[in-house]
Amino acid sequence: MNKSRRGFTVVELIVTIGILIVITALILADYPEFSQRMSLKKTAQEIALVIRQAQAYGLGVREFIPGSGLYPGYGIHIDSSSPDSFLLFADLNGNKLYDGGAEQIELFKIKTGETIYDLCGNGKDTPPGVCSLNTMDIVYFRPAPVVSLRSGAFTYADAEIKIKSQHAGTKEIIIWLSGQISIE
Repeated sequence: MNKSRRGFTVVELIVTIGILIVITALILADYPEFSQRMSLKKTAQEIALVIRQAQAYGLGVREFIPGSGLYPGYGIHIDSSSPDSFLLFADLNGNKLYDGGAEQIELFKIKTGETIYDLCGNGKDTPPGVCSLNTMDIVYFRPAPVVSLRSGAFTYADAEIKIKSQHAGTKEIIIWLSGQISIE
């Protein structure tokens, strides 16, 4: 009686299916929170990327209008009254601030539900840890690799852009005077 047994027993199939159901349930239970965390991380990376774009324009000697001979500094303007948007601008008059109108290059909208909830500046001509700023202008000028971090009349040694999600927590984008950008 040499019968070869091929296949699975009913008990083996039930155990295997049970394990798959448990693993799937664990993954699906965490999916909404995971998705929101990834969305928050993506938004922070996109804002940091636009800041890098302004840095590349400013340090790369980009002409504002081709043939104009105008090579301004470039920057990012964030206004706390518009927590779901920020803009890329060219500092045409060299005052290291966004003056509106003709300086605007592109408006970026945050469409994923996250918002910019706080702007902070540290050091230079203010006490450390000043938050709840109304605006923040991050401007890069050639040929210096140093960035200008300003809110109104005040200049900062580093700045923080704080982003929040309704359910996934917060992220901070830190811009250092040296031009370094980090996401925490």
